[in-house]
Amino acid sequence: MNFYIVVVKNKCGTTEQKEFEKYREALCFATNYDVVAQSKIVKDKCVVNEFKG
Repeated sequence: MNFYIVVVKNKCGTTEQKEFEKYREALCFATNYDVVAQSKIVKDKCVVNEFKG
């Protein structure tokens, strides 16, 4: 099964990566602007979305 991989750079400067089965879950994690400075959602080695908070 192909997962959505979310790579997040937090406002404190650390980088985190998580996998999600559903796009909606990945989107919620990637756009948590209370903590996230920038993020991207990747599937099958292609960037699906990029965000900057």
